[in-house]
Amino acid sequence: MRAHLQEWIAWLRQQALSRAAGLSRAVSRRAARQLELTQPYRVEIGRPDRITLLLVGAGGTGGYVAPILAQLAHWGQSRGQDIRLCFIDPDRVETKNLVRQNFCPAEVGRAKAVTLAWRYSAAFGLNIIPVVDRFSAPLLARYKPAYSPQGRLTIVIGAVDNVGARRDIAAAVTAALPRPGSRDRLWWIDAGNELLHGQVLAGNSLEPAPQLSPLGYCTGLPLPHLQEPGLLQDRPRPARDMSCAELSLLGEQSAVINRAMANWIGVYLYRLLQSRDLDLQRTYVNLRTGAVRSVAITEGVTVRPPLRPAAAPRETDETGADGCPDCGGPLVAGRDELDGALVGVRFCTACDWRVYLCPECGAPLEYIRADHAMVCSRCDWAHVPADDE
Repeated sequence: MRAHLQEWIAWLRQQALSRAAGLSRAVSRRAARQLELTQPYRVEIGRPDRITLLLVGAGGTGGYVAPILAQLAHWGQSRGQDIRLCFIDPDRVETKNLVRQNFCPAEVGRAKAVTLAWRYSAAFGLNIIPVVDRFSAPLLARYKPAYSPQGRLTIVIGAVDNVGARRDIAAAVTAALPRPGSRDRLWWIDAGNELLHGQVLAGNSLEPAPQLSPLGYCTGLPLPHLQEPGLLQDRPRPARDMSCAELSLLGEQSAVINRAMANWIGVYLYRLLQSRDLDLQRTYVNLRTGAVRSVAITEGVTVRPPLRPAAAPRETDETGADGCPDCGGPLVAGRDELDGALVGVRFCTACDWRVYLCPECGAPLEYIRADHAMVCSRCDWAHVPADDE
């Protein structure tokens, strides 16, 4: 009797183990399917060979973003990329800024943008442009990269401490967004913070949802003020309308929160430009709890590229060349001013293909990135912009 009871107990135990193993396998399969469904999308920015990074705000957060940008530009230029920096801030260094901003007593009274531009230009051998003024749409247009057939990329890094300055950025970026299908890119990465928490958001589109390609990557994210509408809304501030430096003196802002936000801006920039694997659209940081929460790009709207019109039969046009080499569309020839020189140009009316021609012999011009010069290999004609001579 006892032997039969032991056999029955062993059988029950075996059945329980089998069910547990089957349940474990089912849970594993379900978790794997969930992981597959939530695989984030990588942001694709193309291969622009001219990049401009505009740092708007050189105070609490911007002062610590400046060395990150300088290191990134130095890395890019050492690999043949044309990365240029511009620091924008209308304020001057004050004694109260020394509590938590990236300045020293010897710099009190100097313009913040000029101080940081001079410091990191000397440290990394760069030519950083300082602008002692408020950010605006004309300023954005002025410092956009020069035209490049490979495309150009402008990134506005917002590190401002008031709603008015952030509204200026939103208005300028919104007005300057490139048309769909263009090889030009314009991104806005914004950082903001309170006492012990803050957020970083990235975007380049007026669409309310991420724009996804059928090929499996992301081409557009909602602008920061669309992801967080509160960024442009007036909020009550303690006592009176104080700057971040004044709030820090009153204990209303941590002396390290700006460094944390600057580091996260660096994470976004390096993953966007260096490792090319950015799959985040916003990040929230809380220094009180030590928590960091990022929102990955896991869903959105699939956008198919616009269909190009059928190419016309190839035939020689007035330029003496066949149709567009990219799409076969018709070509138009003319003259255009390029960095102060009047040169020939041939472009396609159906896509973004374009080539500049030598004004002497009509051969295609070549761009020498190291010298920022246009040269003709047939007749040795060359032109260097006035500010680079």
